Amino acid sequence: MNILHLLSWFPTPDDPTLGNFCIRMIDALPEDCHSVILSVCDGKDMTKSFEVKEIPGAHHTHVQIYIRPPKNNAIRKLKMLRMYQYGLRYIKKHFFNPDLIHLHVTYPLGQVALLWEKLFGYKYVLTEHWTIYQPQNKDVLVGKLKRKIIKIANNAELIMPVSLDLQRCMEGHGVNNRFRVVYNLVNTDMFKLKPCIDSRQRTSPCRNDMHVWKKHILHISTLRDEAKNFSGILRVIERLRQQREDFELHVIHDYDAPEFKAFVKEHHLEDCVIFLGKKTSAEVAEAYQQADFFVLFSNFENLPCVIVEAFASGVPVLSTSVGGIAEIVSPERGILIPQGDEEALLQSMNQLLDHSSEYDREAIRNYAIKTFAAQNIGQQIFEAYKEVVIP
Repeated sequence: MNILHLLSWFPTPDDPTLGNFCIRMIDALPEDCHSVILSVCDGKDMTKSFEVKEIPGAHHTHVQIYIRPPKNNAIRKLKMLRMYQYGLRYIKKHFFNPDLIHLHVTYPLGQVALLWEKLFGYKYVLTEHWTIYQPQNKDVLVGKLKRKIIKIANNAELIMPVSLDLQRCMEGHGVNNRFRVVYNLVNTDMFKLKPCIDSRQRTSPCRNDMHVWKKHILHISTLRDEAKNFSGILRVIERLRQQREDFELHVIHDYDAPEFKAFVKEHHLEDCVIFLGKKTSAEVAEAYQQADFFVLFSNFENLPCVIVEAFASGVPVLSTSVGGIAEIVSPERGILIPQGDEEALLQSMNQLLDHSSEYDREAIRNYAIKTFAAQNIGQQIFEAYKEVVIP
């Protein structure tokens, strides 16, 4: 089967991790599924009007078209649309005539999928990750934008949201279509149980010049505070630091965080809050292996990949109960707290610092293998393709 993928979020030179979970889904598809990604983005210092590059991936080819961006935004949008038309012709000439279009995230690339359906009869399916449907974004999904998004979603052959909660949110906005929940995936060969090490190897001096066993709390996110509420985590860490000294918060983050680093310095938390910046996938997997538990204090989410990765690593999770998180975090795998409840976060951090070792980490990992393993998720998507292409 030949699938052309349109990604509303895709990695670019300026943002190499954007939409990487979409790429992972594509690479999880069975070998019988031939995948090409098509994307158009602004190029830098270009002398030509446009340039096409074929970028090989693990199980796909990314046809990336770079354009010299016009100064006028309306002309830029028109040029990008023409380049997607050109890209379709390029793929038909050099790769295949698509059996199906797979749209990842409704907008803006859904406008291209919808146009191709009307002009050429190409069917498309939609995988949705977007939090715009969540109640917190009710003032964003309105007017012309809402009408466009609902039309794109309703014209898909099948919608695969990453959580049941997301499906319900989409239906609440007027999406009336066939749904099949397909969770985010994880590479269970990379994300594994942490090795059996003596926690006494992780020691560092405290303010009283004594050495204690330091437990590792892990947080991974963009640190965009309106969604991730990392400032709330830091406020609670400051309170926790006044109660005990046997922990460190390790923070892996995509973007720089000067305001948070300033908070840490101002409140003298440098010995217990460690900013690690960007890490490779292998380095992230190693960080999970060193973690006693993972924390997420988001205001809104769908189904975070970081929780799925934590489970594959056998790590219990402390998270707010937002989006689809309650569908996968149970008492056997962690603790759920209300959104924005800093007192509950403090109490739960104390509880996990004292009792995280009591969780059955093999059972947590086995749940992840059964529910989120890349091969299983890829097969679920492929079965959905077959239902649409060969009804």
